[in-house]
Amino acid sequence: MTKSGAEFAPGWGVFETLRVVDGVPLFVAGHLRELERAMTTLGLESDFDFEKAAAELPHLSGRWRWIVTPEETYTKFVEEKWVDPGTIELSVSPVRVGSCNWDARFKTLSYLSHAQAWKMKTTDEVILLNEYGLMASAARANIFWLLKGQVFTPAHETGCRRGVTRAFISKFHNVRSGHYPPSDLLEAEEIFLTNSMKGIVSVHAIKGRTYKRHRLADELRINYEEEIAAQLGGQDEVDSPEESP
Repeated sequence: MTKSGAEFAPGWGVFETLRVVDGVPLFVAGHLRELERAMTTLGLESDFDFEKAAAELPHLSGRWRWIVTPEETYTKFVEEKWVDPGTIELSVSPVRVGSCNWDARFKTLSYLSHAQAWKMKTTDEVILLNEYGLMASAARANIFWLLKGQVFTPAHETGCRRGVTRAFISKFHNVRSGHYPPSDLLEAEEIFLTNSMKGIVSVHAIKGRTYKRHRLADELRINYEEEIAAQLGGQDEVDSPEESP
């Protein structure tokens, strides 16, 4: 017997993942802004009170996920100890993303391309290219690199998420976003990734090229840790700027 109910809509939903430290969720305003941006694009609505839910979190550290679908909005907290990832090695994934695809530009429940790239990786992380062979992002992070004093990152239009930690970088440096081939990384002086759970992660190798310099990422990590300390101390969150196109 066929059950009646809502229309079958696989992947039709959005999510955000927040790091929680001792019961305090970090960068709430930025994550809410990204969630609302994705909801608007997919035509989703929700009146869920995330601030009330935050007050009910256990006094633990871990991963807090917000999930919005056409049928419901809910959150899920998982206790998780933060582990310093150290420096990592990168490679280029054979998996591609579409530059115009919602599942590349937003955190949608249709996450298969990124999950496949992560599952197939042979290094710590992998770079996803779009249909034009240009860099979009890493499987679970956004990517930045430094060249001749200028910080670069792929534009949102290449097929990457804007990202809360990604926006944080723009508060301290003039970041030039655009459409770049992966060969640009071989000329870079420094490469690092950003992720809400791991923060700012330096890259030490890609395609046989090694990077011993991590000065910029180290400086940004200090800024990032200071912001987290401020939020844990009950101070108002520093507002994350909108990314320039």
